[in-house]
Amino acid sequence: MPDTRDYDNRKIGFNNLDNFLKIAPLIGMTILVYLQSLFPSKTDFEKMEQMMYGIEKQIIEIKTLQSTVAVNTKAIQDIQQKLQALEIQIVKIQQQNN
Repeated sequence: MPDTRDYDNRKIGFNNLDNFLKIAPLIGMTILVYLQSLFPSKTDFEKMEQMMYGIEKQIIEIKTLQSTVAVNTKAIQDIQQKLQALEIQIVKIQQQNN
């Protein structure tokens, strides 16, 4: 037959439960603070949102400028081709006059 004294010593008494209940709120608060630190606060989130909006606006401006530069580059190339054609015509006219 097992010794009942060992069983009585293993029981959780009121003192153990009382100590746990004193510490449990601290453990809970620690976990909540940790979890809250993982995510940004509302003001931090709003700052990040404004920053992302600004970055998106800058990207749109850069794309617009890039397309304008591409159009201007094409126009410059067309002008260069027309100038070359005019130079060729001038050379041909000069050769005919000589």
